[in-house]
Amino acid sequence: MRAQNVLPNLQICRGLAALLVVVGHSLHDLDSIAAREGLEPLRTSVNWGCGIDIFFVISGFIMVHVAASDFAVPGAPWRFMTKRIARIAPLYWLVTTTLILGALVAPGLLNVPIGGARHIISSYLFIPDWRPDMSVVRPVMALGWTLNYEMLFYVFFAGSMFMPFNRAIALLTALFVGGVAARAFFRIEQTQLAFWMDPLILEFLFGAYVGIAYRAGWRLNAPAALALGALGFVLVTTNLPEALGLNVDGQFIRYGVPAAMLIAAATMGPSPPDKLPVGFGVALGDASYALYLSHPFVIRPLREIWLKAGGAALPLGAFSVVCAILAVLVAFALHQYLELPIARGLRSVIGRTKSRAAPLPLREASGQPAR
Repeated sequence: MRAQNVLPNLQICRGLAALLVVVGHSLHDLDSIAAREGLEPLRTSVNWGCGIDIFFVISGFIMVHVAASDFAVPGAPWRFMTKRIARIAPLYWLVTTTLILGALVAPGLLNVPIGGARHIISSYLFIPDWRPDMSVVRPVMALGWTLNYEMLFYVFFAGSMFMPFNRAIALLTALFVGGVAARAFFRIEQTQLAFWMDPLILEFLFGAYVGIAYRAGWRLNAPAALALGALGFVLVTTNLPEALGLNVDGQFIRYGVPAAMLIAAATMGPSPPDKLPVGFGVALGDASYALYLSHPFVIRPLREIWLKAGGAALPLGAFSVVCAILAVLVAFALHQYLELPIARGLRSVIGRTKSRAAPLPLREASGQPAR
């Protein structure tokens, strides 16, 4: 049976977004295999990186969906941030630590060497910083660059929760839009500010406004949801607009808007029947964070194994298929035996802390029995 608070279509989209990223990164390593074997690289017209845009829109939606009723409630911002850090940080810190330790054992598996103390500390604190080679702003665990944006969104979202919901969303919108405009107008180049003011942050707002529409009762019938979702999916994953001569400037518009269309269709459309494929999609969505963070640890060693096993004699496309299957299996295991136990443990600790910190009812505090 499916939990009532789970939006199955949204979970399926989360799983799909993570899977797109996995395949895209496997194709990147596949280029290395092809280059070493003197083969032509496998070319596709799919925008595999759009999984990130879908993730950002989903994040904006989920925050509104789960926290809208907590605005202007005493203590809500602290509770919100505590839950988000407990949800995001432990697994990320674990894989970051694993990567650092792995660099000491097998540095040849890394594309870029681990940086110094500042780079490592910045990575753990979700602060953008340059790689050691100064090629791009990335943490030790390169995929964590998206979490630097996520944490920024959480901080501003929590900071707005001191006021009523509508005012808070207006403030959040003004801050994000104003930040993007200020970066362009004043040509801000300071590393952290330039990173955090990137127009990509507007994709969180797209998701938040989809969440507002969902809370307001907007719904789509099955044909309308299918049409909107299919159009959004095609636009976000393919180069169809460019093929039609429509060149759109700005990733947040080119990919963020179609991603928002997809998520609007997924959340406002009817739920699918509770069948096995849907259950698998929901389970993949549940494990999507583990899949996102763990798949490089599958792809990179598999690349070396593939080469030693005679990569030239194997179909190039098979590499990405095997990577996806193994990465999903590893993610399911991590989610079940690591991510969920950590989450349950942290919830227990947070719950006990809140219980000890909560003031006694007036009658209990005065020694009188509470009714």
